[in-house]
Amino acid sequence: MKLRKIRYGIMGTARIIDRFVGAVRASEKGEVRAIASRSLEKARERADGLGIYTVYGSYEDLAKDPDLDVIYVPTINHAHKENAMLALLNGKHVLVEKPMTLSEKDARELFDYARKQNLFIMEAQKSLFLPVTDEVKGILQNQELGKVHLFEYTISIPEVGFRWFYDRKSGGGALYGSGNYILAHAMNLTEEKLTKATGLATLSEEGVDLQCAFVLKSENGALIEGKITTMVQADSVLRIFGEKGKIEIHDFWKAREATVEIYGESVRKISHPVEFEMVYEVDHVNACLEKGLHESRVMKSLYSIESAKITDDLWAQFLKA
Repeated sequence: MKLRKIRYGIMGTARIIDRFVGAVRASEKGEVRAIASRSLEKARERADGLGIYTVYGSYEDLAKDPDLDVIYVPTINHAHKENAMLALLNGKHVLVEKPMTLSEKDARELFDYARKQNLFIMEAQKSLFLPVTDEVKGILQNQELGKVHLFEYTISIPEVGFRWFYDRKSGGGALYGSGNYILAHAMNLTEEKLTKATGLATLSEEGVDLQCAFVLKSENGALIEGKITTMVQADSVLRIFGEKGKIEIHDFWKAREATVEIYGESVRKISHPVEFEMVYEVDHVNACLEKGLHESRVMKSLYSIESAKITDDLWAQFLKA
C-alpha cells in the first residue's frame, strides 16, 4: 500500500526555496503542494519555475489550506515569528528558517503555543542533520581527539545579495544572519549549554553589524570562538582542537567533507556527497511527524531559545562597545 506523503506549503518566495523544494522532492516521504506570496503574480512566477501547482496570493490562504501538513517559513527575518504563528493558529506544523525569531521572548512564545496545540515546530538548522556532522560528533563522543578544548568557527559572506540585510529592524546583520548556525551547531556537538558570551561588532552607519566576533564557554570548559564577516573574503571553516588531534570542516553548515587528524597518524577524510544538503533535515521533520512528536530531539527547542538569548546578550554588548 502506498503511504501518504507529508505535504508541504511554502510561505514566501525567497531564493532558498529552490534548494528546499529540491530537498523535499529528494526526501523519501515529502512533497511540495503549494506556495504563497503577498503577490499572486510573484507566487505564480515562482510556482511555474518550480513545478508547484497550487498558488496563493496571501499567507493567510496558504495557512488555511486543509491539504497541507507543514508550512515552511523562509520569509524576512523579522517576520518569522508572525508568519510561524499564523501557520500554528491554523493548525499547521511549522519549519521556520533561522533565526527562528529576533528575541528569546518570541522564541519561547512560539514553542509554548505549539506545545499547547500539540503541533510540531522546529527552527531549520540543516547542519545538525548532515552525515558529516553525525560522524564528527561520533568521533568527539568516542574521545578520539581526547578532551576537546577549542572550537573555532568562521563564516565569511562578502556578497550578501539582499538589501534588507543592512536594516537591523528587518533582522539584518551578521549575527542574525549566521550566528544561529554556530550556536546551534556547537550546542549539538557538545550537548551542553553555552555560557558567558562576550562579543564585539563592526557596525555600519545604520547600526547593522557588518562583522562580529564572540567567545563562549561550554559547561565543561571548552571555548567556542565565532567570527562572522561580510567585509572580507575569509575561509568559512570550523576547526575543532582536542588533546590528541583536530578536525577541520569547510562550510560546516552544508558540509559534504571533513578532515580528521589524530597526531602521529595519517590524515583521514570524511566524505558524504549529496545534491541537496537539506534533504536530511526534511527526512527528520517527516519522521518526527509520523511519530507524532511535537519537538525535534536533534534541533531542540533549547537550542533555539538559548541561541536567541545569547543573541540578545551579544547585541546588548555590541551597542555598548
